[in-house]
Parts: sequence; C-alpha cells; structure tokens
Amino acid sequence: MQKERRVEIQWLRAIAACEVVACHSGLLTKHFTSTVQMPAWYAPLSAIGVELFFIVSGYVICMRVGASDGARPFLVSRILRLYPMYWIFTSVAVLAYLLNATWHLNNFTFALVPMAKSYLILPQTGFPILGVGWTLEHEMVFYFFVAVMLLTLGGGSRAKLFLAWLLAGLGAVGVVIGAPPYPLIAGAPGAESNALLSHVFSPFMFAFGLGWLVRVLEDRRTSSQPWLDALPFLLLAAGALWLAPEGGQVPLQRISVAAIVFAGFLACRGRFTDTPLNRLIWQLGDASFSIYLSHWFVLSAGGKLMGRLGPPYWLDLPVRIVGIGVSIAFGLAIFLLIEKPLDRKLRRRPSTLPVGNAVPSAP
Repeated sequence: MQKERRVEIQWLRAIAACEVVACHSGLLTKHFTSTVQMPAWYAPLSAIGVELFFIVSGYVICMRVGASDGARPFLVSRILRLYPMYWIFTSVAVLAYLLNATWHLNNFTFALVPMAKSYLILPQTGFPILGVGWTLEHEMVFYFFVAVMLLTLGGGSRAKLFLAWLLAGLGAVGVVIGAPPYPLIAGAPGAESNALLSHVFSPFMFAFGLGWLVRVLEDRRTSSQPWLDALPFLLLAAGALWLAPEGGQVPLQRISVAAIVFAGFLACRGRFTDTPLNRLIWQLGDASFSIYLSHWFVLSAGGKLMGRLGPPYWLDLPVRIVGIGVSIAFGLAIFLLIEKPLDRKLRRRPSTLPVGNAVPSAP
C-alpha cells in the first residue's frame, strides 16, 4: 500500500486542535469577566475543529487501511493509538477530584459502570470523566464500522465505497430523528436513553463518511463515473437536509463549513514546501492529540489563577491569547516527552522520523 507524507493534513490537524483550544479559552476569563464575547459570526462555528477532526480522521484512516488488512490488527493499532494517553489524562482528572472534590468533573462519581465506560471509551449519554473524551466515543464507533468492513467485505475499493455510503446513511438517520450531536447530561430532558444508538446514528457519521469518501474517490481516479460513486452520499445528505426538523440542519451546516476548509487545504497539496513554518506545523499536527487532551487542564487551572488575581476586564483578550499559546506549548511538550516515546515503544517504531514518505498518525 502506498504511503504518503501529507503536510496539508498536518495543517488541518493543527488548525482543528488550536480552534478547539480557542473555543474553550473562556475558561481562562470566566472568573474575572464576561464582558468580552466571541464575535457573533464565530458563535455558530464554535468548536468546529471537532467536525474538522472527524473529516480528517475519516480521510486518514481510509488512507491507512489496505485491501489485505485485517480487522483485529486494525483495532489493536487504534487502541494503542488512543487509549494510553487517554487513560493518563482521565486518571489525572480523577486525581484532581480526589484532591479537591469541588472541581467540576461532569457529575463524576466513583460508580463502577460510568468509570468503566469512561476508561474503555464506551458510548455514554453524558460526558465521560475527561470531558473532551466524548469525541473519542464517536471515533471508536467509526473504527468499529471500519473493522466490520474489514472482517466481512475486506478493504478493497468497492468495500470502502460501500462504507462511505453506510456512514452517510447513519448520519442521515441521526439528522432526521434529531439525535443530539453533542452529549447531554445524563438524565436531562431529551437525553437519549440508548447511548449506543445515539452514537451510531449520530450526524457526526457524515463527517467521518465525507473524509472517507474523498479518499476513496482519490483512490478510484480511474473510475469512469466518479460522480456516480459519490451520488448515493450526496442524495443522503440532501435528503437529510430536506427532512431534518427545525434546527436539525445545524450539524450538517457545520460539517459543510469544515468540509470547505478541508477541501481548500487538499486543493493546495503540493504547494507546501520544506520551510520552518511547515516543519513547526508538522510537529503541531503530530501533537494535536496531546493538545486536545491536555488543554482543558491548562485553561481551567489558568482560569482559577486569574480568578484569584482579579485582573481588570480589559485584559480578557490578552489573557486568552497568552493562555491559548501556553496550552498549545504545553500540549506539544506532552507530545514530545510522553506521547511520542510511549507511542514508539508500543508500536516499536524507529527512533527517527522517516526521511521518505510516511502517513501521519491518525487524529
């Protein structure tokens, strides 16, 4: 299977992680001011880095999966990729609770079932212990469908195309029935009683499917009818928009905006040269997972410190900018000091970055 070194994918991963950090930067300032708000145009797009992450994930996983790959090795590789760092930060969240029970942990209790679901990244109605881990629950559902494809149909071109259509179908059902794309607090009005079904029929499946489909179409360049390959996906998206209840179009609209950003960077493929900026972005792209997992701790701790210091309200924006920078730098340090060595050890990777072509690690 051909492997590629894709700087534009690293840009997308870095942008997605940094956008999520920026979205949560209010944690820094909520204790001393609420007067400075995000621009009105940005409010509907807040945390759109999540949708971008999912599209990139669909694309990269499709790029990594070969026709001869098996379901078990695929799932093992994904577990080794996600679980160790996620366990570390989940345990840090539990330790924080033990040190000070007043620190908010998404209604966390020491009940066996919710703790087990959090550590195993199983679908839940509400948030897991590590709040940002809710997105990984959707990732694991996506990986499950990839594994089922490999187990039943294999990893050939036609099987991959069918999976893209299936993911679109699942997303369409979620949009039409109004399944909440984001977790609701367990027991709240409107919360899904069946957490697994709410994840399977999630509008986010459209995002995974879109990235997956784009890569499939790239691999099927020799197809005489590429639009025919994409037609079922497009029809399902159009039907979901048509049948969606009031407000139900929002998830698809957000995914569409993320898709435009994604397509723009793919269109610039080949224009990214070996420059210091692109080398930095490559590092940030690799560190995007550590940035994503760690930023809440940095911003929350910084916010508590700002609350004690009581700076004037007009420092809202400077504090946010500094806090975002510190969060990104901290995540990069975590990647270099913990994630990268741990990942290398678990996968028995070489000690240096390949000089030739290589697929970037999945989001």
